Amino acid sequence: MNGSKSLRDLQADFMRQTGQLLYMEDLENLVQTLDEHLFLDTDRFRNLAAKEISEFLGSPVRKMRHAGVSYPASPEELREKLHSFFRPEIGGPCFPDAAVARAGKIVGLVAPHIDLNAGGACFAHAYKSAAEALAPRTWIVLGTGHDFVENCFALTVKDFETPLGEVQCDTGICNELLRRTPFDIRASEYNHRTEHTIEFQAVFLSYLQPQARIVPILCSFGHENWTSCKDIVDDFARNLAELVFAENSSVGIIASVDLAHIGPRYGDRRKPHKAAIDENLSSDAYLLKLLEHCRADDFINQINRDENSRKICGVAPLYTMAKALEGRVHGTTLRQSHAIVDEQGSFVTFASMAFYMD
Repeated sequence: MNGSKSLRDLQADFMRQTGQLLYMEDLENLVQTLDEHLFLDTDRFRNLAAKEISEFLGSPVRKMRHAGVSYPASPEELREKLHSFFRPEIGGPCFPDAAVARAGKIVGLVAPHIDLNAGGACFAHAYKSAAEALAPRTWIVLGTGHDFVENCFALTVKDFETPLGEVQCDTGICNELLRRTPFDIRASEYNHRTEHTIEFQAVFLSYLQPQARIVPILCSFGHENWTSCKDIVDDFARNLAELVFAENSSVGIIASVDLAHIGPRYGDRRKPHKAAIDENLSSDAYLLKLLEHCRADDFINQINRDENSRKICGVAPLYTMAKALEGRVHGTTLRQSHAIVDEQGSFVTFASMAFYMD
């Protein structure tokens, strides 16, 4: 079904390939079923897609998509769940202490975007460090874009809905970023509708820093298109740096990322062997050490050297943040962790980090 063949043509093709007759009634029913489920590029599909895109782009709020699946939809249950992630017995850092002396000015966080049930304690380490430091009033949240993003970055100027209330968008910073950027960073804005990477950070912010504002940006580039993207990405990172380090600024960056994806679930032919988790955590530690010093070029060169063989999905946000912060901050790795995601032993690694002004 490529748009150029009639149903009779499809019947003939089926007969040639299988030696069996496909009845016209069965073929018509198949086409109708595919169209009803929006698998065909028809007027019905195009009209519904245009309506859905228009409704999303026209709304001032990005509705939560993963409540009730990745985290509780009930405010009370969500508070209880988020609080539980800080328990030391599950690897949490203990709940932030309001009496703790502020640990300096924090301008960057790395937090996972894996399902909260799998990575909650690792999230908690990142947000505890922010709660016990002089945290910015606005966070530029760089989320991994798991789908293609035109021009590498996709901004949405929307508040993010959570069960605990809406996390407000900093429209002033968004407009300033739009003014500074010579290419269209809203061309792929619709990607935000289903992407979870910024939603999960909004959930934690709504709990621990509810007055914070966000600038939601999806990032997507990798070794395949690095040569053509580098200048665009570096220019954008410079714009972010100017916003973060401007006089009297209260702006920071959160990179919402996971690291290695290993096993059959992610395209590997074999099940991971017993030592694979430790080996990948060790490889992660090397990259995290580069990121602690914001050695962005060394980081991306390491990724490109083996064509991202470990399928690190957070390359784009991590490089962009490191490039924006380089030479001005010092970072620390708070926690490394992993989650096994299927019965074949496939796993994801992730980490949390904090970056403070020098």
